[in-house]
Amino acid sequence: MKKRLLVIQEHDAVKAGLHWDVRFEDEVNGEKVLRSFAVPKHRFPNKKEQLLAIQVEDHPWSYRNFEGHLNEGYGEGDVKMIFNDYVDIDRYEDKKIIFNHNSEKYQIHKSMWLKGKNMFNLIKK
Repeated sequence: MKKRLLVIQEHDAVKAGLHWDVRFEDEVNGEKVLRSFAVPKHRFPNKKEQLLAIQVEDHPWSYRNFEGHLNEGYGEGDVKMIFNDYVDIDRYEDKKIIFNHNSEKYQIHKSMWLKGKNMFNLIKK
């Protein structure tokens, strides 16, 4: 098991609406980044429930502590920090991440490719 930073931000975006941004510490070309997913239901799933998680572009490492208002672009809106800490990661791959949060185990796994977006499911294990 390995520890990685998990960041959960509640984002009330003007265009995309209220959602969670779930971000995992990652490394690309020797630089730390945040591998990011948008969760439209802005919560974690209950037992056996599957929630949509849309993989979005990696975010700069500096976003790990961001809270406040974004002024322009698609992400315009307010961002509030929900969680920011290191968690146990059981599996971390391009198509599947299994992680522990608040004494519960969750999985994000790739479900399909739709209209140019990487669609994943977020489930409670």
